[in-house]
Amino acid sequence: MIMKKNIFKTILLIAGVAFWNGCNDYPIDEDGLLISERTDCYVGSLTLLDTDLQTIIVGNAYVDTLEQVIIAYVRFGAPLNNLWPQFSLGTDMKLSPKITSRIDFTPSKMNIEFTAAEFGSDDLSKKIIADRTKFPSGALKYTVISGNRKIRKEYTVLIVERKLQ
Repeated sequence: MIMKKNIFKTILLIAGVAFWNGCNDYPIDEDGLLISERTDCYVGSLTLLDTDLQTIIVGNAYVDTLEQVIIAYVRFGAPLNNLWPQFSLGTDMKLSPKITSRIDFTPSKMNIEFTAAEFGSDDLSKKIIADRTKFPSGALKYTVISGNRKIRKEYTVLIVERKLQ
């Protein structure tokens, strides 16, 4: 009988500690994601996958966190109308709108003149960002939301296609 009481008390103690620790957890948002104290709010990288789950980006996408612009340099003729974007975000951040299906990135395509040597270079990326008047009016935009859900930064996604040389 004493053994059963000790086991019962031990189980109650463990359950109480577990309950107490559970009360100190951070809250969860409407998407079931952790809300934390983190204030970071940025995109680390972007990949665009075609229907074969292969990237159409040549090299790496250029991400300017200060100007909040992402430039994806893609191979010539790559279809832009049925892509699955993969954004790399920091800890506890989330993206809006949510990506639930393939997306048409055609409205983000830029028509810009450049040389073969400039393609994908930081200089070309900086030149593109410097003249926002040439951004396509329908360019896709995604908002990154910080871990504490208080900071929001809208990123514009631009697509630059390598022309046949």
